[in-house]
Amino acid sequence: MRVNIKRLAVFAMLLAVSLILSYIENIVFSDIFLPGIKLGLSNISVVVALYLFGFAPALFLGISKSIVSLLVFGRLSGLLYSLFGIVFSVIVMFAIKKSGLFSVFGVGISGSAAHIAGQLLAACIMLSSTYPLSLFPFLCTVSVVCAAILYYPERIVLSFLRKKNCFD
Repeated sequence: MRVNIKRLAVFAMLLAVSLILSYIENIVFSDIFLPGIKLGLSNISVVVALYLFGFAPALFLGISKSIVSLLVFGRLSGLLYSLFGIVFSVIVMFAIKKSGLFSVFGVGISGSAAHIAGQLLAACIMLSSTYPLSLFPFLCTVSVVCAAILYYPERIVLSFLRKKNCFD
């Protein structure tokens, strides 16, 4: 099996950047608005990985980011929420991207909404209640606004990586 060093290096950088962004977000945006609501800066790396490498590497990056950041920041209780969110998000983003009907903007927005849906499903399981689903309209609206804000950094990073010939 031959390892593509360039791909591995870019993947490792995306993981490192996602962890750094997660750290910054935990410091700066730590429960500013409402507990648990964040901009989702580290998900920029997941969107970029999806476009660079495809479904499985993006999913691996998202899961790795979730586990490592939760271990580093001591919020292991949020692991189920994070994993459900990232798995739902990457599956939906991959399907939307593969359809060819949407730009990076649509892919990011759909992933953000799916992330919230996954986290609320985890909450329903943890609480043995469907009450968390009542929060979906509000949280989804906030999530979509955050994803719209993140579109510009995603577009800039993807454009830069295209110029550097990081795509297959």
